[in-house]
Amino acid sequence: MDITPQEEEMIKALREASLPPLYVLIRIRNDILNDTVNIEESRRSDVKKALEKYISPLWADYNQARNE
Repeated sequence: MDITPQEEEMIKALREASLPPLYVLIRIRNDILNDTVNIEESRRSDVKKALEKYISPLWADYNQARNE
């Protein structure tokens, strides 16, 4: 999957803010899903599927740590 320059800049900005990886992935996922002007629906779907593969294990780890 290719990353557009706009997506790359958004990722860099979120990393520079020293935010937790889970937050960054969820934020990127939500921003892409809500961008109906610049990103085609099929691309949004592909990105959503790809990001959710990374979010799921982090979310499970987060919830496990929170419950302990």
